[in-house]
Amino acid sequence: PLGYDRKLIVLDNCYFLSSRKVKTKIDNEEALTSLVKYLTRPNESTDLVFVLNAASIDEKNDIVRLIKENAKTFQLLSLDKKDWDEYIYKYFLESLKTKIDRDAAHELALRVQGDLELFTVEAQKLALYTSHVTFEDVCLLTTKPLEENTFEIFNHLLNRKNQAAVALFRDLRVSNIEPVSLISMLANQFRLLWQVVFLTKQGKTSDDIASILNIKEIRVRIIKRNAYTMSMDALQEVLDTLYSLDMKIKSGQVDRFYAFELFLINFKIE
Repeated sequence: PLGYDRKLIVLDNCYFLSSRKVKTKIDNEEALTSLVKYLTRPNESTDLVFVLNAASIDEKNDIVRLIKENAKTFQLLSLDKKDWDEYIYKYFLESLKTKIDRDAAHELALRVQGDLELFTVEAQKLALYTSHVTFEDVCLLTTKPLEENTFEIFNHLLNRKNQAAVALFRDLRVSNIEPVSLISMLANQFRLLWQVVFLTKQGKTSDDIASILNIKEIRVRIIKRNAYTMSMDALQEVLDTLYSLDMKIKSGQVDRFYAFELFLINFKIE
């Protein structure tokens, strides 16, 4: 663009780089020659990006060879949950030259929740801290999933530990966690408690409630421990307050951090 020194060009769906046997060549020989010529002597003011969605690339391909010689390649993984533990274990050993215990790798997988960018940041932090990562190191240096932190705030409030809830929120604020995210997740916790209380009063068993709400039965049992902490009217009032707070923050009527912290301080069980 006019006024900028560099230009970015993105080539999407570069099928000719794939190792698949179907349609892997550039049909136009003249275009192929031009591309090879450019890769040999690329324009220093242009960033050229090739994007390929495939299981693997053709290592014997001349263009792939030129790209590797003159540029950097990045592999974006799509891992299933069951593959994360092993991937983390190998990544530490092979890429970071750092040992990590199996239980530490599992805990780290739970905390990054499939976020590859977050994992890379946390892994590098752990590797700088120690040459042998333990479960305790992961707990000390990495952030818990937001859902876990929200559940802790929820429990602190129900146990009248408002200052503990505020302290946890301030820790999350350092990590740039937005109050609107916490409000939404906290409202889900109170709404779920309201539903469990309502269904329990209807004579439903834990298995029945789990089936109706499509959650695990063990979660219902945990929620039931707080089933009589607040009345249904009080729970509805909390939900209304959170809804109002969310609207005020999003409309710019209040400071989001101050308003949410004030909610935590003033929360009462009646």
